Amino acid sequence: MPEASEFEQIANHAGIFDRFDRCRLAITGTDRAKFLHNLLTNEIKRLPLGKGCEAFVTSTQGRTLAFVTALADVEMILLRSDAAAAEALLPHLRKYGVFDEVAIEDQSASTFEYHLAGPSAAEIVRRCGGQLPEEVELAHLRTEVGGHPVQLIRESLTTLAGLTLVGELARAQSLKASFLEAGRELGLVDASTEAFDVLRIEAGTPVYGNDITDKNLPQEIGRDDRAISFVKGCYLGQETVARLDALGHVNQMLRGLVIEPGSPTPEPGAAVEGAGKRIGAITSSAFSPVRNAAIALAIIRTSHMAAGTNVEIVVRDGEAKIAAVVSDFPLGHPTRGSEPKS
Repeated sequence: MPEASEFEQIANHAGIFDRFDRCRLAITGTDRAKFLHNLLTNEIKRLPLGKGCEAFVTSTQGRTLAFVTALADVEMILLRSDAAAAEALLPHLRKYGVFDEVAIEDQSASTFEYHLAGPSAAEIVRRCGGQLPEEVELAHLRTEVGGHPVQLIRESLTTLAGLTLVGELARAQSLKASFLEAGRELGLVDASTEAFDVLRIEAGTPVYGNDITDKNLPQEIGRDDRAISFVKGCYLGQETVARLDALGHVNQMLRGLVIEPGSPTPEPGAAVEGAGKRIGAITSSAFSPVRNAAIALAIIRTSHMAAGTNVEIVVRDGEAKIAAVVSDFPLGHPTRGSEPKS
């Protein structure tokens, strides 16, 4: 379990996180934008070079096969997703790719992915010789950091400003050593996976396989404004997405939960109840040493999704229930002077 001091160090300075296990696909060929435009929920044909967007990959029934970011580069579009999405995503893309002039290269095993988060992140990159992307979410560029070529992406996966670096796996350890050396006097910490999980839950950043599965509709994740275009042309699964938009609501939504201090951390899958009735389930959870309490993400019925709603979580094989409060994102971070929203 990470210590409170680790979070304070990241919040006040910076942390570097290994995210090697993610799925990274290079989509090349003259039809790459058209190809992805026909399969993703967001606008891809008009995505400028050096910019990116979030999107969902949907089935013909409108269910979510993957949650991705698409980054438009000169020679390719880089798709990134969580590891659990790869099993369905790769066959899906290859199935429909036969109709277009595209090539799909799985670079997951040959590349690294680091995420820098915290107020000193940008300065650390500068001290390593890197050029920074413009201050727009998912803006990116090719640059050299510590003498190594990387794709540098501006993205805030936590409640802190962040930068992600993608490059050749063979250069990963050398690059990280350069960062840790340059960032020593700026307070950079080699941060744990457990700490990242706490920070991304606070921010409401979902992980495919945990918070999103192929049973979910895209609008249930609550990222319509950044991951779905309701005015683009046809794409696979659009009919279901458009019908939900016309109806104006879904029946359940991904929400944050702030759990009563002193309570155990619930396991993913634990039932969430409201007024004694099941209204959803925990999808991710973690113990936050800073707030000395557990936090969680949960898919819950829209009838109980309003911030401040009191709910209960069933734990210990149904033998006990713990109190929690539904929260907007971000949940807040005590080390930065804010209180959890409830």
